Formats: sequence, structure tokens, C-alpha cells
Amino acid sequence: MGIDHKANLGRKADLIAISHSHGDHWDRDIISFLTGPCTTIVAPKKAAKHIGNGVRVIATDQNIDLNGLSIKAVPAYNIGKIFHRKGKGVGFLMTAGGRTVYHAGDTDLIPEMSSFRNVFLAFLPIGGRFTMRVDEAARATKVISPEVVIPMHWLKTDPSELEKLLSDNVKVKVRVMRPGDTLRFD
Repeated sequence: MGIDHKANLGRKADLIAISHSHGDHWDRDIISFLTGPCTTIVAPKKAAKHIGNGVRVIATDQNIDLNGLSIKAVPAYNIGKIFHRKGKGVGFLMTAGGRTVYHAGDTDLIPEMSSFRNVFLAFLPIGGRFTMRVDEAARATKVISPEVVIPMHWLKTDPSELEKLLSDNVKVKVRVMRPGDTLRFD
């Protein structure tokens, strides 16, 4: 992508959550740079094999608790596409301090999303080729009903399209993130 990830980071990660084994979702150099003595890495089995030792393997519907952070792996897959088959990758519901963050991973709008409750922040893909399209992400937002949604995995899609599609929904705030942006919730 041409982004210097290292230039934007000042400290090591507490958690690295990897959704699946495709190479654009795990980069050994970036993982190595982000990993410190207290970093936990979670990934599905096939992705964990690429990363090496010290990875906690997580499967769909499995929970891991880390010092007050609950991480639940949830389904992430394509419907009618061959890129992400059901059972190969995961999304994450991460809960701490009473707030839940949903990271969808590479997925389409899937029926399981209707069971997600009390999501504060959702990261949803909008690129369309390998994941759901932006209109599907808007529908997913309405199903999940988070307070904040961040479009990701854009490919050639303009992320402001999600803002336009959700402009009538006063319950959700769309936040478009650019490299170097930070997001803080108190």
C-alpha cells in the first residue's frame, strides 16, 4: 500500500487479532514490529501456522479472556463468492469496560450478524469484490446497530459512500479513518 506503518506507531500492541490466513491480513514484519513482551496474538489455526510460535489459536464461537478483555471469534465468510469460505476465517467481538467492538474481518453481510448485541463500534468492509459491498455494509450497520461504524477494506470504494447511505440514521456515526488517524472514546 505504500503506508509506513512504523512511522505512525509509538508503542507495542497489547493485542493483535488476525482474521484469516490471506497474506494481506498478516505481515511478519509488521507483526514483529508491533509485538512486545506483553502482546497477545490471536488467529484462526491456518493463519497461526504462518505467524509462528506464541499465537493463541481461536475458532468460531470460541472465547478468550485477557485481563478484562473478552474476545469472541464469530463467523466471517462470503456468500456466493469463493474467496472466504465459511469456517476458514473469523471476525471478532471484543468487549471491555461494558463496550463491545466488532471487527468483521473479510465477510459479506451474513445471517449471524443479526445475533450481535450491544455493539458500540463496528469495523465493516465495504470493498465489494472480496467482501460485502458498501450498500451491504449499510444494511449490516442497520442490523448490528452500533453507535459508530468505521468502513474498512475499501479497495476502490469511496468510504464516504457509507456515510451517504447512512445519513438518515441519526443513531449511528460513520467515522472514516485515514492512515495516522487516532480514535479515542472516553
